Amino acid sequence: MFHKFYLLVLIALFSNASHAFNSESKVMIHNYEITGTTIYEGSNRNVSAWLGLPYAEPPIDDLRWKAPRTFDGFKNNYSAIDLPNRCTQVSNSYDKIIDDLEPGKIIGSEDCLYLNVYRPSNIDLEKEKLPVMFWIHGGGNTWGYSASGMTTPNEFLNKHNVILVSVNYRLGPFGWLALNNFNQNSENKLDQTHNFGTLDLIKALEWVNQNIENFGGDKNNITIFGESAGARNVMSLMVAPQSENLFHKAISQSGYLNGDTLDQAINKPRAGSLEFVTNQLKNKYPNLSKVELNEFIKDNEKLEVFLRSLSTDEIISFYRVSEDGSGLIDVPNVIPDGIVIPSEGLFRSFENGLAHDVPIVLGTNRDEHKLFMFDNSEFVKSKSLFFLEKIFDVLDFRYVPRDEVYYQVYSKYMSMSWKIGGADDPANILKNKNTSKVYSYRFDWDEEPTFVWIDYAKYLGAAHGLEIPFIFDSINRENLLSNIIYDDANVVSDQLLANQMGKYWVNFAYSGNPNKGPYSELVEWRDWSRNTEQYIIFDSINDQGISMRLNTDSGTSLMQGLASEPITVIQKCYIADKIFINTTLSIEKVKIFYDNFLNGKCIKK
Repeated sequence: MFHKFYLLVLIALFSNASHAFNSESKVMIHNYEITGTTIYEGSNRNVSAWLGLPYAEPPIDDLRWKAPRTFDGFKNNYSAIDLPNRCTQVSNSYDKIIDDLEPGKIIGSEDCLYLNVYRPSNIDLEKEKLPVMFWIHGGGNTWGYSASGMTTPNEFLNKHNVILVSVNYRLGPFGWLALNNFNQNSENKLDQTHNFGTLDLIKALEWVNQNIENFGGDKNNITIFGESAGARNVMSLMVAPQSENLFHKAISQSGYLNGDTLDQAINKPRAGSLEFVTNQLKNKYPNLSKVELNEFIKDNEKLEVFLRSLSTDEIISFYRVSEDGSGLIDVPNVIPDGIVIPSEGLFRSFENGLAHDVPIVLGTNRDEHKLFMFDNSEFVKSKSLFFLEKIFDVLDFRYVPRDEVYYQVYSKYMSMSWKIGGADDPANILKNKNTSKVYSYRFDWDEEPTFVWIDYAKYLGAAHGLEIPFIFDSINRENLLSNIIYDDANVVSDQLLANQMGKYWVNFAYSGNPNKGPYSELVEWRDWSRNTEQYIIFDSINDQGISMRLNTDSGTSLMQGLASEPITVIQKCYIADKIFINTTLSIEKVKIFYDNFLNGKCIKK
């Protein structure tokens, strides 16, 4: 769930991509002094950070593709003032803009299991234990970074009394590998998982439970939250048995419950683990016969030694960039292995009552899919703005829809589908299976300006990821791209919405109820109950503001609405083919919807 334009938009959303280090902050862990630094001097108080704290042993050499091992502990005083390594990944346009790294290059390190702790500077550690918010970055589980400037909580912690933790976890093929009987002789049974990246998050949560009180955090009040793939990782932690009791609340921002099957993870062409292994063996031993190749693969001890002998570049260079993910490599992840992720997968695990019984917030953005359409030649035509391209050579301005009506219809139904699968379906399951409250939202803010003759409110709208700067209070109006996202005439209303959304998130972290906590002047956010399906709308006061709405979306309403749209039958059938990608309806249910749609006109003969 990612696209090239997402990378460009992020620059407009967030300020300060680097940390300006100044005065020291110290905590004690196991009798050793851990030195952090002040990263922000705010109007209310300063923000302290401890960066690059190891939470597990480096997953290298014999620990590659094994469950993370407990960090052996500090041997001396430790300076936590440097940004950690990012995990191995393929760079893209975002890295070009921020760090001047050429897109398409292998960057990062396998030695990357570090987290960062951020804290407001004026708390009394003797008297206060603050709620902990544990942030999981997105990026398709193949890209991203815990210490990105996009979510450094400068203003967030200047205003709110919480501890924020952000975490690295193994990405791509290093985080997820599905081979039958791999590590079967290991004494640690968790080594037999296919979800090493998920186990990294669990290990980081264990570290937080064991150490966060040294930083002023409450180990009995931890909220996990993430966006996009980070939100799906939240969903995975909801069902992983190893994460039970490690967190107490959860927030999923534009998450989803769908994923690859175990068979796909192993056998998917050009992405599955078996083809990866076969390719590597053929490269190293081109003279192996087919029989010898199969024997090598079945010899697990021999195969493990071979795979751990490969270089980082040899491993990741096998994987291709996904056609629909621009910049992200295509690797199955969050795999139902029956060890960390139950064998029935995320959706069925929720449906079977396996999700941990904790309060949860589930939400999506009204125009999720416009982010992936805006720069996609399938939907838009390019028009050269040569005077801008000469200045900003990384930008490719595409802004003329090939079909105006189809553009809006496609976005409407694909985004509604995401809401059904990412918020409505899990909310409906959890309200019946669990006792804890479920809250749902939709982010509708769409007040982008018209910039160089492009109506961004119309073609970008409330797109994927645009809620993040409102929650982190990191709206940036200091560069050219911010002119695409934010209208200077709306400074006051934008900031008001950011203040309100941040307060709801912080209240939820305090109490499990977005209406109760430090802030009480908010519109009541009523829960999604057995009797009433309802969600809150987040929008600015220039439009509909913040208000509750009854839910009317369903698979049936989706198909009925699509059938009535003023587009061609071919276009309707194309959307119908894709519309349930993000939902978690069964194959049988989807087939019924599809076969009955337009009286069967879309059924392939």
